[in-house]
Parts: sequence; C-alpha cells; structure tokens
Amino acid sequence: MSRDDAPGEDADVGAYRAPLTARHFAPRYWLTWVGVALAWVLQQIPRSAVQALARGIGRLLYRRSGRSRRIAERNLELCFPQLDAAEREARLAAFYRYQAQTVLDYGLLWFGKPGEHASRIRVDGLEHYERARSDGTPVIILAPHSLGLDYGGVRMSQMYDGVSFAKPMKNPVLEWINHRSRTRYSGDIFAREQGLRPAIRQLRRGRFFYYLPDEDLGADGAVFVDFFGVPKATLTALGRLTRMSRAVVLPSFAWYDLARDEYVMRLWPPMEGFPSGDDAADARAMNAAIERGVEQAPAQYLWTLRLFRTRPEGEPPLY
Repeated sequence: MSRDDAPGEDADVGAYRAPLTARHFAPRYWLTWVGVALAWVLQQIPRSAVQALARGIGRLLYRRSGRSRRIAERNLELCFPQLDAAEREARLAAFYRYQAQTVLDYGLLWFGKPGEHASRIRVDGLEHYERARSDGTPVIILAPHSLGLDYGGVRMSQMYDGVSFAKPMKNPVLEWINHRSRTRYSGDIFAREQGLRPAIRQLRRGRFFYYLPDEDLGADGAVFVDFFGVPKATLTALGRLTRMSRAVVLPSFAWYDLARDEYVMRLWPPMEGFPSGDDAADARAMNAAIERGVEQAPAQYLWTLRLFRTRPEGEPPLY
C-alpha cells in the first residue's frame, strides 16, 4: 500500500505548526522532559514489564482519580443502566488499566520507527477506505474519542495522506512532541476554530479527514439526540461537511488488544443514506455509529469526558 499523496505535498498554509523553540527548555518544563525521556525508556524494556506497570498505575488511578472517576462513573451509569453496580465498577477499573497502558505506550508514537508502527498498530477494514479512494471519492473517518485514538490516526497517516483538527495543548513540550508524532508521516493539523473550510479543501485534494465529533461543545451548532439512550448535545457539522465535500463517512474505533499486545483500528463500510438532509436524523446516525464502535471495547472509550454536560432547556445537570 502507498499513501494517496507524498508527505507534505498538499500541506496547507492554514495548518498550525508547533516548532521546537528555546522556551521549551525553560526550567518549568524540565519535569515534562523527564517524562518524555521515560517514555523513550519504556520502549526499550520488555513488554511484560510495561504491562505490569500499567496494571499497577491503573489500580492507582482507579483509587485516586477523584473528579474524573466520578464523571466516568456517572457516564457508565447513564449509558449502561442494564449493568449492575459491580459490572460497572469492573468496567471502570478496566478503563483506568487501559488508560495507563495507552499513556505508557506513547513512546511508540513519539519515537517508534515506521516498522514498529506497522507491526504494533493493525488496521482492519482497510478495503472500505481503498474502495472509496479507488474511484476518487473523498473519505471522512469518523473517529470517536477512544483511548487508542492517536494510535489509529498515526497508523493511517503512515499509509495515506490525511488531516485532522486538534486543540493545542497548554504544555508546549507535550504539544510539540504530540504534533510531531501526528504529522511525522503525512498529516496536517488544523485548529478547531478554523471551521469546516480547511477540511473541505483538503478532502477535495484527496486527503482523508480524521474527524473527532463526539465532545459536548455546547448547544451552538448541535441538536439533542440519543447517545446510549441519553439525550446528548450532538454536533451537526458532519452532515454538512459530507454534503459539501461529496465524501463518504467511514465509522472507526481504535483500542488496545491486551491478548495480542497490539493496537487495533477498525473501519466499517460507509454510512448508508448519509447525509439525509435532516440534522437530527444525521446526528443520531452518527451517534449510532459511535455506539457500535464503543461496543468493540466498552472500557476503552474516554468515559472521563463530560459527555452530557449540556442539557435541554429545563433539564437539571447530570454531573
């Protein structure tokens, strides 16, 4: 397989950059650099040791996370009322174990060689992407906020040329190294505030768009439709973006497979009848696709997001 375009060939002047500068080495960031060095070290030691460390850190996070744990508990309670308390607690404990694993493995994204990415990050369903691109159809990859999100994105950008949106991190060292890993092969990153225009332009150039639409960003530009049976403020931009770019939408989900010690990203066939032109119907179809992804690894969705922060008028807060 080969990328659709050469790296950087379609780089857009609107994409933001995160160059390394002198301020990154200020004393206030020395501890961050220690963490970056540890991420490199973790890639050199036996995987059994890294997995054991993830189990220990996961147990610690489960016991000490405080506010983020309360948010995750509430999300699991709302989304999986059919589970009893013990089952939800087991899922929550697994969430923190997998969260620890994916954080400890970030050295793979930051320092891994191309062959390591190819061998440790598997993409299932690539035929759906290649079929769409073979006839020139632009592709939007619907990428929910899973714990393995960055792993799937880096692997796709290694094989094909794509773009995404991101919010710059407050810590400039982490922002630099994350941006470097996300764009090291072919990708460009745009700021969310730039709106849909850069995505449409890049899709028309043949680049895939790795789209993360599932955060609760407020009522503006959103409709309330069900997500696991709970009304959620859901962005309607995907339908407009798909219509304007004449793209197809491939749902996806990325997770860590503990048994095989590898990351997996699954792509599904294009969403049928999408967009329909009805914002609410399209938003619900998007949420249904995300739900199907979450079902692949229910403990590995980012349950610490305040998914239901915005409520319909007159409803009490859920957190």
